[in-house]
Amino acid sequence: MGFYNIKGLSILLSALTINDFILLLSSKEPAPGGGAASALVGAIGSALSSMVANLTIGKQKFQDKELLMKEILKEGEELQKNLITLIDKDTEAFARVAEVFRMAKDTVEQKDLRDKAMQTALKEATVIPLSIMEKSVKALQLHERALGNSNPATASDIGVGALCLKAALQGGWLNVMINLNNINDVDFVQEHKDKGEELLNEGIKLADKIYQKVLENL
Repeated sequence: MGFYNIKGLSILLSALTINDFILLLSSKEPAPGGGAASALVGAIGSALSSMVANLTIGKQKFQDKELLMKEILKEGEELQKNLITLIDKDTEAFARVAEVFRMAKDTVEQKDLRDKAMQTALKEATVIPLSIMEKSVKALQLHERALGNSNPATASDIGVGALCLKAALQGGWLNVMINLNNINDVDFVQEHKDKGEELLNEGIKLADKIYQKVLENL
């Protein structure tokens, strides 16, 4: 599931130290994998929008931006929490798919039950990375709002945040597609593919726009 045993204790992946998480990610364990990594990178990107807001709020020079920065901080912190939660949810979804592979398939009835369970698990595994994409686009919108309205010293942090969120967005899309390729429900596939492509196009354009503006202002 979304838990990892360390020193006899079962803890959430998102509660691991950075070092322990990366060591686990680099191991032969199939999870956490690219989906969880995408959620983590997205959380980092969102956290940077909060950092930008925190380094602007309370400064007399940016008093006229105070309300905007507080809004960005509040929304950024919420998105950050959501994305951290998705680290565990993505790993849990993978675990459910893995469980289906262990189901018996000796009889026609068993095969039918296994196939139905696999389709359900794959759909659940598709929804999680799509949510990572949605949260990443929302976090990118926060960086866009901050750009030009925040402490100029945080310009590079906005750029890094945009890059992290672009990676999270594209990583989420890869995980959406690998699951959709094995789902038989044509309507489900089309709906989630259309939604994913829309988020991907919007997010990439926004991330590139932010990054370019940051470069121009450095």
